[in-house]
Amino acid sequence: MLAIILAGFLLAGDPTSAPASPSPAPSATVSAASASAAIPDGAYTYQFRAGGGTIGSSVITISRANGVLKAHEIASLQGTYTVDSTLDPATLTTTALHAVVGPTPIDVAFGSTSLTETVQGKTVTLPAVAGAKGIISLSGPVMTGFFLTPAQVYATGSMVFTGVDFAAAESLVIDLAQAPASSRPAKVDAKDIGYVTKGLMSGEVTIWADPSTKVPQEMDVPSQGLTIVLVTKSNVSTARQAESAAIPTPLPTAVPRFRSDEVTFVSGDGTKLSGTLTVPEHMAGAMPAVVLVHGSGAANRDEQVGPNPIFLELSNALSNHGFVVLRYDKRGVGRSGGNVKTMTRDDLLNDARAAIAFLRHSPDVDPHRVFVLGHSEGGELAPSLAAGGAPLRGIALMAPPAIPLEQIVIQQISRGLTGTAKAKAIADERKEIAMVKAGIPTHLVGATWLRTSFGIDPAEVIKKVPCPILILQGGKDFQVLAKDLPRLVNAAKAAHRDVTVHVFPNDDHLFITVPGGQPAVPAEYLAPHRVDPAMINALLAWLHQKM
Repeated sequence: MLAIILAGFLLAGDPTSAPASPSPAPSATVSAASASAAIPDGAYTYQFRAGGGTIGSSVITISRANGVLKAHEIASLQGTYTVDSTLDPATLTTTALHAVVGPTPIDVAFGSTSLTETVQGKTVTLPAVAGAKGIISLSGPVMTGFFLTPAQVYATGSMVFTGVDFAAAESLVIDLAQAPASSRPAKVDAKDIGYVTKGLMSGEVTIWADPSTKVPQEMDVPSQGLTIVLVTKSNVSTARQAESAAIPTPLPTAVPRFRSDEVTFVSGDGTKLSGTLTVPEHMAGAMPAVVLVHGSGAANRDEQVGPNPIFLELSNALSNHGFVVLRYDKRGVGRSGGNVKTMTRDDLLNDARAAIAFLRHSPDVDPHRVFVLGHSEGGELAPSLAAGGAPLRGIALMAPPAIPLEQIVIQQISRGLTGTAKAKAIADERKEIAMVKAGIPTHLVGATWLRTSFGIDPAEVIKKVPCPILILQGGKDFQVLAKDLPRLVNAAKAAHRDVTVHVFPNDDHLFITVPGGQPAVPAEYLAPHRVDPAMINALLAWLHQKM
């Protein structure tokens, strides 16, 4: 349930498809000469705005030379993200792409029926719409895909696209529709054309573009409280001057008193998982231990969200205070085997059980003092592990769901919407959920995991947990709402469970502290923060008490 800002997906235009709704775009592809007039050469600077302030920026440079059209983007949010695309001058779709997201290089090759993504030596083949080429938008602040969308609609005449979420290694169909006039922001010119995406779990993206140049003037993600605004345009010669240098995320300030070992272990189905074991060097004898279980999506061992390595910070703190900690790459992520696209809830439970068994047999660990700390989805899995007989001293739940996943999906997709727009979003999502449950292909990413996770009621599971429970919740969490927490707590207390609860009023879903009086917005995930030390202290105090 860790939202991805501007959820990463590839847009592959399908010239053979009819427009999903009336559009200012022509009904067939335009000539190469006409298409080349869209998006004039230059550097376009955008600001990311949320919560009343500017949280980041992006510069996209369009250049033409010797019949080759290129797009270069550099986005800065206390770190630098870049993407270089070569475009077809006739359709304005991508023919080749190289990106660097954080420290990770990504290369994408486009074929007529499929595309291949290569990341850290691993290559994944994903289907594309028949006859489609593509433009791409990566997770995080990289926004080239949305920038090019109006021009591609104009050049291809298509309003139907193939979307690919690279984090989940999954493709889906995305429809574009004309944005309703009622959604036009006050500062957007009345002549601007508007498109709205469909089928994104992170919320609809509305793009408002200049009708003459097809350059986006504003992009809005209402469910995430995010607005991206064009602030300047300059000629190509000044583009590089606008590019910011990378600002590295600072390392943890505490002096490490532990060693870090690269480890592997095997899950129940034979999948090899890779992780990091941190072992205190200032302790003697067998030590207590903690397994960290991630939130949803393609999470790595650090549970990296934007520039924020949540689990890395937690493991450092825990091992500095005497705990052996195991954190691992989710299956299909990083150095772990398996497939993110086909993983089920049972797979994730079995992976966590294998992690627990690995810890209990580690020579530095006291097998009778092993805890599980689960965040978000991990907070939903941990009670099932304990209730299912895993030999645990206790479970700590960070932002655990208190209601079934179906209800959380509807809450998230309708966030920020009102009136008929909200009612329609909820109705559409309920149809999608019904299709997922029936095994019918849908727009929703991660359908296999969703189908196996639907129908689980956290309040019923927590009643069966035999060991102590710690619940940690952010009061400004917009993904797992604090208002639902009493349902989970009351169920545990009614069953006479040993439960301790701490709510941190100004923390969001990542336990980032939001200044008082300001709402939490997903865009905060893209700027570097520290995990709330008060939450870490509460966790440590409970662990020491229960170990």
